[in-house]
Amino acid sequence: MKKILQILGLIIVVGIGITVWDGFYILKEGQQAVITQFGAPVGAPITEAGLKFKMPFIQHVKYFEKKILIWDGDPNQIPTNDKTFIYLDTTARWRIVDA
Repeated sequence: MKKILQILGLIIVVGIGITVWDGFYILKEGQQAVITQFGAPVGAPITEAGLKFKMPFIQHVKYFEKKILIWDGDPNQIPTNDKTFIYLDTTARWRIVDA
């Protein structure tokens, strides 16, 4: 009986440890996050850095950068109406304001 209680106590302690470990997350400076529950966003975006808590196993955190993000495309040649080719280079810069 004592052995069963020890095993049960160990299982409970491990379960609580895993639940606490999955419930806390850290939001770094320069990041913002959205909490999703079953794939749908829940609540307002979290924009302040620090240690945060979510419901373990049910909610998930999706992180996004606050800084300006940059994308540079490959240079391409495209024909004009008079059949001459011009070089075209594409670039994009954006910032996620409200995740």
